[in-house]
Amino acid sequence: MNLLLITGGKHPYEESTPVLQEFLEAAGHAITLSESADELAGDLSGFDAIVLNTLRQEATNNDLNDAQREGFAGYVAGGGSLLSIHISAASCPEWSQTKKITGGGWVLGESWHPPFGWFQVYIDQPDHPIAAGVSNFWTYDECYCGLDIQPGIDTFMHGVVEGEDKPLGWTNQFGAGRVANIALGHAGSSQQHPEFQKLIRNALNYLS
Repeated sequence: MNLLLITGGKHPYEESTPVLQEFLEAAGHAITLSESADELAGDLSGFDAIVLNTLRQEATNNDLNDAQREGFAGYVAGGGSLLSIHISAASCPEWSQTKKITGGGWVLGESWHPPFGWFQVYIDQPDHPIAAGVSNFWTYDECYCGLDIQPGIDTFMHGVVEGEDKPLGWTNQFGAGRVANIALGHAGSSQQHPEFQKLIRNALNYLS
């Protein structure tokens, strides 16, 4: 697939994005890496999917502008594919379309997580295409809590915090576009986990 990988923002992307790019290229995907996200305001027809490993917000002077937002939403609604990773869905916090497109995710100032550390990920739907070949596993990462979860998403994996299930992976439909959200992947070490990489590869297969 020809992928537009958007990165940058207040997160350890200097660690995680090189890991992500390396294993995606090893899987045969072509990557256009962008920190500016300027491509979103241009012709996106040459891309098979957009991959978000980014946090866009005014506080870090990298929020998407109106043209980028319009291009992004139009691409997915028109039948494009989107893979959103970790906190990417918290981007453009004043723009309600972000959560509608991604199916939900982190809310700046409201969502939370226990300290970065070990926890178990549970596969809810072993037959889901993104969970293919993935069993319950332990990871060193962040288990997100208090997310904005949109109606109609299809959750295929979760973590458990204080006895409550916390969704960590789901699919969504936005217009004619297919969307996958993987809430794992905080740091470079998190994205080096073989099961995380399998989920990402499966997600792109699902979106293709």
